[in-house]
Amino acid sequence: MNYRFIRGLSQLLGRRTAIETDAAVDPSLARETVFEACEGMALSPAERKEALQKAAKKLSISAKELEKALWADLEENQIVKSFVPIYPAELLKQYNISLTQTLLFRAVDLDIWIKGDFQKILWKILRSGLMYSLEDADEERGKIDRGINREKEEKEGKTRENFEELKAVHLHLDGPASLFRISERYGNSFAKIFPALLRSKGWRLKAGILHKGYQGKRILNFTLDDSEKFFKITPEAAVYPETLSPELQIKEKIEKYEAGEETGKKAGEEAEKEARIEEIDAEEAAYDSTLEQMFGSLSLGSWKIKREPTILKAGKYAFVPDFSLQRDGMRVYLEIVGFWTPEYLENKIEKLKQVKEPVILLIDRKLKCSEKDFPSQEVIFFDKKIPANKVMQILRKYEEKKLSEDRSRLEEMEFPISGELVNLEEIAAGKRVLPDALKEVVADRLAKAGELEEIGELGKIRESERTGEFEKSRGLEELRESRKVEDLEKYQDYILLENYLIHRQLLERIDQELERPGAVETYADAVKVFESFRLDRSLYYPVLEQLEYKVIWAGLSEENAKVKKAKKV
Repeated sequence: MNYRFIRGLSQLLGRRTAIETDAAVDPSLARETVFEACEGMALSPAERKEALQKAAKKLSISAKELEKALWADLEENQIVKSFVPIYPAELLKQYNISLTQTLLFRAVDLDIWIKGDFQKILWKILRSGLMYSLEDADEERGKIDRGINREKEEKEGKTRENFEELKAVHLHLDGPASLFRISERYGNSFAKIFPALLRSKGWRLKAGILHKGYQGKRILNFTLDDSEKFFKITPEAAVYPETLSPELQIKEKIEKYEAGEETGKKAGEEAEKEARIEEIDAEEAAYDSTLEQMFGSLSLGSWKIKREPTILKAGKYAFVPDFSLQRDGMRVYLEIVGFWTPEYLENKIEKLKQVKEPVILLIDRKLKCSEKDFPSQEVIFFDKKIPANKVMQILRKYEEKKLSEDRSRLEEMEFPISGELVNLEEIAAGKRVLPDALKEVVADRLAKAGELEEIGELGKIRESERTGEFEKSRGLEELRESRKVEDLEKYQDYILLENYLIHRQLLERIDQELERPGAVETYADAVKVFESFRLDRSLYYPVLEQLEYKVIWAGLSEENAKVKKAKKV
């Protein structure tokens, strides 16, 4: 019989068992109180009984309850409160994971090839403080689907993903056994990477394992990929513990005990919490510094601030900016560089030089660096307070650039212009362009449609084009070159107000309702009319101005504000 195998399974099952001490008082307190009551050693049954009664009275319990509590915390006296059942196959999976983690604890290095969403595993590496390098996987390693049984998937009717089109990365990690002095905490962090990797898809790993045998030290290669069925996570499976092996558990408990971090019940609760794969939520995590918290509370107009949004590639390493600033498809990253060591700052500078995405740097003036150290980034130096106005100035540069690019794109596009009310913001969101860029292009087309109306009636122009008798009007020829007449025709029926195109017929119906005798006297009455036509609130005032109405306010109440039609001269 393989006793190691049985002992390992027993350890895993023990983690699914809730064991409690059944005692009226804490056993250690009970023993201490009894020994104090004895004032030495009880040499007879009578002395023993007297000591128990004295101690029980002090603890406000019976002598029988006290005697039961004395050794209730010994393993043989504890009771099983509950047990979470597990299928044999799932138990074997957890056992295999445990063995793999113990094996990785002796790893010299670890190479991981992973496709698609590699950010979660990289988050784990970054948060664990492991030494790593990151690079794009080459064509051969990028095709990491070699371990997948294609015939089986086709029989099951599964849709295969095109792995070649998904981004694949190669992560190289220095293992615990590669260090001059093996750190237990580093080894634990290294082993915890494996369960997080299991939650990914399309992965493959290769580890160099240090083996000490009769022939001396040797490096053995260990390989594994996501095709191994005894490592696949099934929907009904329990969440895999991060540290399953007895060896890793003991080492981690010793560390935490020596650090004074956890004792008693708290240790059990924390162990159970840590036994689950960590889901990183940067938004809920505590800020790393007061400066980050200060920036996170700022208001930057239409720009949304998101914490630690993504992982950027910086040469062979990864760079995690503190924030991303997002608006209408634009994304600018921001990093706060506060007080750090010279080595950290040098490393940060080297990373940022290799980041291709736009990054704004907020740098403490106390640091010994200048803008020349960051040639490809926007730099803002600050003293204690973060200059939000300077950040906005840089963001406006990106807005202007985006506005120009979007305008160029939109010039060649057609938009779904139909109905009585056209929401330009929705169209802009669908096209992933700035609403202001779309408004400028639409305003330009409305102006050209107006010019076309002045030059001649559409019917005559179409007829002249059909017969080939083109007018020699220079303005008409320019319109033909810039835009087809048919494309401009639909714009003649609309007026641009705020972020909407509103049909002239709708405006006429609204005007008729506003002019109906006794219908509208106050601004509150006008609001009811607008609501009946389902107008957005941003259109209320622009529509009144377009229809030549004035609002005469008498205080802040809409009920007291009068609406008057401007007299025609």
